Amino acid sequence: MLKTRIERAAKAGQRGFSLVEIALVLVIMGLILGVIINALGPQLDNRNVNETQQRIKQASDAVLAFAMVNRRIPCPATLASNGLEVMTVLVATEQRGRCANPNDGYLPARTLGLGEQSVGGEMQDAWAFGLRYGVSHLTTSNSEPINANNPINCPAANPCYFLTMANGIKNNFYQGTAQVTPPPAGELRVCASSSGISATNCGAVAANTLVSASFVVWSMGRNGTLSSGVDEAANLNGDVVYVSHPRTEVGGTNGAFDDLFQWQTTETIVSNMLKAGVLP
Repeated sequence: MLKTRIERAAKAGQRGFSLVEIALVLVIMGLILGVIINALGPQLDNRNVNETQQRIKQASDAVLAFAMVNRRIPCPATLASNGLEVMTVLVATEQRGRCANPNDGYLPARTLGLGEQSVGGEMQDAWAFGLRYGVSHLTTSNSEPINANNPINCPAANPCYFLTMANGIKNNFYQGTAQVTPPPAGELRVCASSSGISATNCGAVAANTLVSASFVVWSMGRNGTLSSGVDEAANLNGDVVYVSHPRTEVGGTNGAFDDLFQWQTTETIVSNMLKAGVLP
């Protein structure tokens, strides 16, 4: 009889956990994990924002360094160009600086000598989206001031895009050591909101225009291209007008927005070139 009782006790100890007990443990673990994620989520997001801002600044500095060496800024890359800038040949084999996609391209990371973060040559933000890049596509022709030593003819029918053309910044603003025309700010418009904007400007409200830039570098943020916000949509429609402001959520006036921007004006580029002795 005693042996039987011992055997029954041993079997009871070996039966393990029931399905109900296992389910209860999983629920508790899920609740604990949810609390941890909710606590760490904002910290991880802030870290991604800071890291992306650093990469954007690195990219902007690389464009300025490129301008010092080449007296021009680079054209954007495309998804198919493996991180190299893409120009369009206008006349014979002359490269007049016309970019294939000036306002909706990607940062030309390989052209700039930056470390590519993807096999496609894209320098990525902290959310693994390629950094975007747009340039001012201002033109010059023979009817405008241009360096007399410039060997390339720039008729109105086939103008030169001097900000992205080899030696174009020097040729357009200087003849010898004399400045023949002050540099424009740039045709890119960065606006505080998409409300009232057009394809060329920020609208009638002067305060809506943040800057007129020669190039912009930006990240599409954690939502990439998935946001339905109209402010973010303005940054991907291929025109010269962009929107930059602090982050908003889906319930914001113009929807969700988390794009991150940095820009430079032509005056800043020329000023840096003068200080470095690249100009005149």
